[in-house]
Amino acid sequence: MKIVPYSRADRIKKLLHREVANIIFELKDPRAKNVTVTEVEVSKDLRNAKVYYTVLNKDERTHVSSMFEVAKGYIRSRVAERLGLRHAINIEFVYDKFVERTSRVLFLLDRIKDEESKK
Repeated sequence: MKIVPYSRADRIKKLLHREVANIIFELKDPRAKNVTVTEVEVSKDLRNAKVYYTVLNKDERTHVSSMFEVAKGYIRSRVAERLGLRHAINIEFVYDKFVERTSRVLFLLDRIKDEESKK
């Protein structure tokens, strides 16, 4: 059995996911209450990261986006402090549309199923 090497970027990605989620949970901003970090992508040089998030209520999406713009520096400094990396990672917060697309596809499939059962 061949063992696949586990890259440093993969380890940092998992740590970053956990720490960003914890920092968001600790924020006192009420807009951070319904945010879930869904995925993190890290560049190979470990200088940049995209943090994908989703919000429980779609109406809060713009408020949460503005919250991330304000809190980005704070989150970045806390991540650098907690992970003890040589360089602070530039973090970009991106709204994850996967959940919306998945629910739309499931809705359409249910509708097709209902229409076929009526025939």
